[in-house]
Amino acid sequence: MLSKLELFTEACAKLDKRGIVINENRCLRKRHLRSSCLLCSSVCPSGAITSSEGLAFIAEKCTGCGACTSVCPSGALAAELPSNKELRSLVALHVEHSGAVAFACEAYLKAHPTERQRAIAVQCIVRCDESILVDAMLQGATSVSILNASCADCLQHKLCGLAETMANTANRLLECWNYPAVIALTQKMPEKIKPLPITGGEVPGMSRRAFLTAFKRQGTGLFQQVLPAMIFGAGDKQRENSNELPNPMVEPKYLPEKWWLLANSLKQIQNTVTACTGFQSGLWGNIGITDNCNGCGVCAEVCPTAAIIISQQDGLWSISSDVSRCTQCGLCRDVCCRRSIEITSAVDLDKLLAQTPRELIVKRQAEIDTLLEPLDQRMARLLGCVIRN
Repeated sequence: MLSKLELFTEACAKLDKRGIVINENRCLRKRHLRSSCLLCSSVCPSGAITSSEGLAFIAEKCTGCGACTSVCPSGALAAELPSNKELRSLVALHVEHSGAVAFACEAYLKAHPTERQRAIAVQCIVRCDESILVDAMLQGATSVSILNASCADCLQHKLCGLAETMANTANRLLECWNYPAVIALTQKMPEKIKPLPITGGEVPGMSRRAFLTAFKRQGTGLFQQVLPAMIFGAGDKQRENSNELPNPMVEPKYLPEKWWLLANSLKQIQNTVTACTGFQSGLWGNIGITDNCNGCGVCAEVCPTAAIIISQQDGLWSISSDVSRCTQCGLCRDVCCRRSIEITSAVDLDKLLAQTPRELIVKRQAEIDTLLEPLDQRMARLLGCVIRN
């Protein structure tokens, strides 16, 4: 039976929109109408996200599984209960105490309450993305177990396949640095994982410190979401009162936390890299541009992560790409009017970690000036006459 503190904390969690934080301006479909990205809505098991025109989040349907945050390539969605920072702190505690780490969903922990102190609790195991798993190994975990015993009876059982894919990708990355495959989905808690100690005199099941920490975190998240609505009303109403309409195209470039955390973790691994060429995954994309590119530069303008860069030097105009910043969002390909952009999943890890942009195409500045000249000047040049207003 859950303690009163746990029941109260669980009730708080139901008030905070399940801890999914939305930055709508980062949504690819918000940035450009031609975006074909439907990752969040297609992976959501409860229909809480729709993305017909932009991003719509139905809080009442959200289960807080975090699947959308694990696949979002632009950082429009992020999980805060727990956050990545909190997960890393919990991993450090378990590594120090047991050497090994186990992640378990709330359904599993309710069915096995005696194991609550032995596992890191997440709403759903799909919350354990590649960056969290690789970081756990970097912190010294001898093994990482993802408990999926409750998946078969869960309404979100289809997400187990996504969790397995992320675990396999993390294992393959570590194998490139000569790490053994020690991340696994398992039905049973490993015996070597010891329960974290509970301070004497505290309520069984959840310590007072843990309760106060959870209450502070969840209370802060609740007020951050509720207070603006209390002051301004809905976010859309606040926008309607403004004379300036937001322009998603001027949203700053942003690399989602999952990608930069993962790249930083891989950089810190000291082992020698092997089999680093042609690494296949759904994480990074290798961008290519065909010869029919007209050099308009729209791809670089719309790229949300600054993976595509335009540079000018000595009368030459070039487009380059940084594979470490490409999240395979596909927006550059969606907006290209010449269909000249290709994205493949095979990347070279050594080039990825070097974070050195690779030149894709070079054009003379004169060609670009001709392409971007004003319409009246272009018509005059083509017709061989002078156009007057």
